[in-house]
Amino acid sequence: MVDNEILRMRPTEVAEASAQLDALAGRVEQLLHTEAPNLSVQTGARDEVSQRVANTLNGVHDAFGASLERGATEMRETAATLRSQADDVTKLDEGFAV
Repeated sequence: MVDNEILRMRPTEVAEASAQLDALAGRVEQLLHTEAPNLSVQTGARDEVSQRVANTLNGVHDAFGASLERGATEMRETAATLRSQADDVTKLDEGFAV
């Protein structure tokens, strides 16, 4: 009987995936930094509605930016975990060299 429930890991592919995650996090951070000035809303007039709209949109922008930063941090942490696990598998496999 063949056991298809075995987890198989190729450390080089995992390392490549973790590098891609790091690169994606970097692109997200770069995009956020580059576009931040374009996403800030200036009040169109002195009336209460214009000020409220600008404040609301800027608040959404700030919350979205914070969320993106947390997401980029999570991607980097996931990439670091993947690299660590791939290194552990490589070291374990070296111990079983025939």
